[in-house]
Amino acid sequence: MGINNRQRRAAKQRRRRQAGGGRGGGRGGSPWPGGSPPSGTSPGARGGPWPGSGAWSGHPRSGDPWAVDLWPDDPWDDDDPWDEDAWGEGGRWVGGGREDECERLAKGRTAREDAASTLGSLRAVVLSSPGVATRYAESVLDGDAAHSAEEMAEVLREDLARLFTVVVQHGWLPSDLAEVTRRRVAEDAVPAVAGLLRAEQDRHSTERVADAWRDDLNALGESGDLSLDTVGGMAAGLRLDALLAVLPVIATLVPPPGSAPPASSVPPGSTSGLGGSTPGMDTKVLARVRALLAKAESTDFPDEAEVLSAKAQELISRYALDRLWVTDPQGAGAHDPELVRTRLWIDPPYVMPKALLIGAVADANRCRSVVTEDPGFCTLVGTASDVEAVEVLSTSLLVQATAAMTRHGSQMDALGRSRTRSFRHSFLLSYATRIGERLRAATESAVADTGHTTDLVPILRRHAERVDAAVDETFPQLRSRQSSVSNGLGWAAGRVAADLARLDVRGEVTGEAG
Repeated sequence: MGINNRQRRAAKQRRRRQAGGGRGGGRGGSPWPGGSPPSGTSPGARGGPWPGSGAWSGHPRSGDPWAVDLWPDDPWDDDDPWDEDAWGEGGRWVGGGREDECERLAKGRTAREDAASTLGSLRAVVLSSPGVATRYAESVLDGDAAHSAEEMAEVLREDLARLFTVVVQHGWLPSDLAEVTRRRVAEDAVPAVAGLLRAEQDRHSTERVADAWRDDLNALGESGDLSLDTVGGMAAGLRLDALLAVLPVIATLVPPPGSAPPASSVPPGSTSGLGGSTPGMDTKVLARVRALLAKAESTDFPDEAEVLSAKAQELISRYALDRLWVTDPQGAGAHDPELVRTRLWIDPPYVMPKALLIGAVADANRCRSVVTEDPGFCTLVGTASDVEAVEVLSTSLLVQATAAMTRHGSQMDALGRSRTRSFRHSFLLSYATRIGERLRAATESAVADTGHTTDLVPILRRHAERVDAAVDETFPQLRSRQSSVSNGLGWAAGRVAADLARLDVRGEVTGEAG
């Protein structure tokens, strides 16, 4: 037993004797009411706080029946569970890791069960303070923790496999898990995520794994391992474990492994996820759109950027409308294109204003967008070509909006208080609102240029009804939300930034990208 612990206990015993009572307040220093312990509480008695071996197993704050050293040869030399300094508020152990061994033996748990319990307790701490994962990994690998490195690594691997099975069933796709891992764990942990997802996929027969799910996983690249025998690998594993444990249930866009229906049972023209079998935009048209948007992103002149973006929108609309007319000229729905659903992740901050911009682009391109603020993504519903167009155009407009917003720099009020956040929030809301108006105008121009304005009305109405039905099916409890503006200067600046370009750009849309 440590010298310091002996001295502290001796001092406490002297104080108790001088006060004329023990912890329990009884006479003669006894902790029991009335001065004597109740029957059945003597050492070795069955049903008392001592096991048959005579070793104390009660709570250290419940009272010390003798002012003697119960453990003359204390096996927990530097982590004395009787030392009041080792117990925190409410009697919770805050001392060294060896107390875990004492508690485990008292409760009869196995080493693996105890390691699993420790892992569960670590999650909340790691989520609030990620650095704890690194410090704990160092203690485990240095042999200073209550569990060996081999025990913790084995328990962690099993728990990660279990959690990946859970989150996959809760709607998370491989691309979603890779994205949230990049943001909240580390970029170099993505290959390990791919490896764990491949293990989950291999648990099921090939025919019960949807092609879209398999393609999404293959897009992550090569699989890797967490290397739990290193501090960095174990720390990343602990952070990943804590993250997976709190991921919410989200909408299922693609059936998870083991749940995919046979191909013959899927009706034609139904709603699928991640592109299905319907081709996206024509590669030549997409290349021209990308070239226009690349020019818009690179220019230092806001008016030129707006013109180029409007040209890209009108080109997209003309292509999409031509396809609708060719596939279903009578609007009878005989050749309805397959609808797809995909997620577009949004970089923080200002997730909601950015989502509003994506929604404006989606509306102008015959799609619907549903935002999930935390963890931060939009779900797009529409045909494969329309969804692809929304992704390309939204990404470009977000780049342009951010560039225009940051040109205004930091904002202060008359008292010197920062107004930058409210300014930028209002700027993006205004920008998204005005861009939506301009994109809808470009789409209406494209409809007029087809020469089939009247004939396109029932086709577009039927298409909108199908998209709305798909959204209702995917999000049965969807709620609307309004965003407020608290900075008039930011609103005005955002509208100006979105309103500098000329609206009539029909004559400038040619067959060449430049």
